[in-house]
Amino acid sequence: SVLESQWEQGFTCLNEYIEREGHARVPLKYKTEDDYNLGSWVANKRSTKVRLTSEQINKLESLSGWAWDVLEYQWEQGFSYLKVYIEQEGHALVPAKYKTDDGYKLGMWVTSQRSNKNSLTPDRRTRLESLSGWVWDVLEFKWEQGFSYVKTYVEQEGYARVPTHYKTEGGFNLGHWVCKQRRNKDQLTSEQTTRLETLKGWVWSLK
Repeated sequence: SVLESQWEQGFTCLNEYIEREGHARVPLKYKTEDDYNLGSWVANKRSTKVRLTSEQINKLESLSGWAWDVLEYQWEQGFSYLKVYIEQEGHALVPAKYKTDDGYKLGMWVTSQRSNKNSLTPDRRTRLESLSGWVWDVLEFKWEQGFSYVKTYVEQEGYARVPTHYKTEGGFNLGHWVCKQRRNKDQLTSEQTTRLETLKGWVWSLK
């Protein structure tokens, strides 16, 4: 029938697209080289799932990267890239402009998750929090990281007068961090100020 041949044509084009692009996120206005409206065909199949036969549904679901809900697929894609990043780098502090080797804008995705925390589903929040090194507030995390280093320094040296160019064994620029706290005292929370002042030998001015 005509409908069957139209289905087969769309399915074949989608299959070729996936093999070439590596995903099934066909832009709505995308056309193949021979002018076939593949984007429209894919959008139509997603929105009319109830009218498809079980065989057609199974065939679409057998395709690598097929998803009925594009937004859900995109989230899962970002999450999988983040997991790989953490395995490689040992932390989840992805630079905002970072792209993966295959061009995925992971930094942008991660930034989006942090800024949209309150609108994420509980399941997505939990999954992110289960990742080793995940933090919602990067600035808070970096402050805690610096404070833990200066605490260790005090335990080892007996005082908090860290030389300006001092770096930890792991390469953390602790001297710079300490200078920054002194310089930005007015921007610190009262809790942060108090915690620094509890350190033996801490001074706000070196004069």
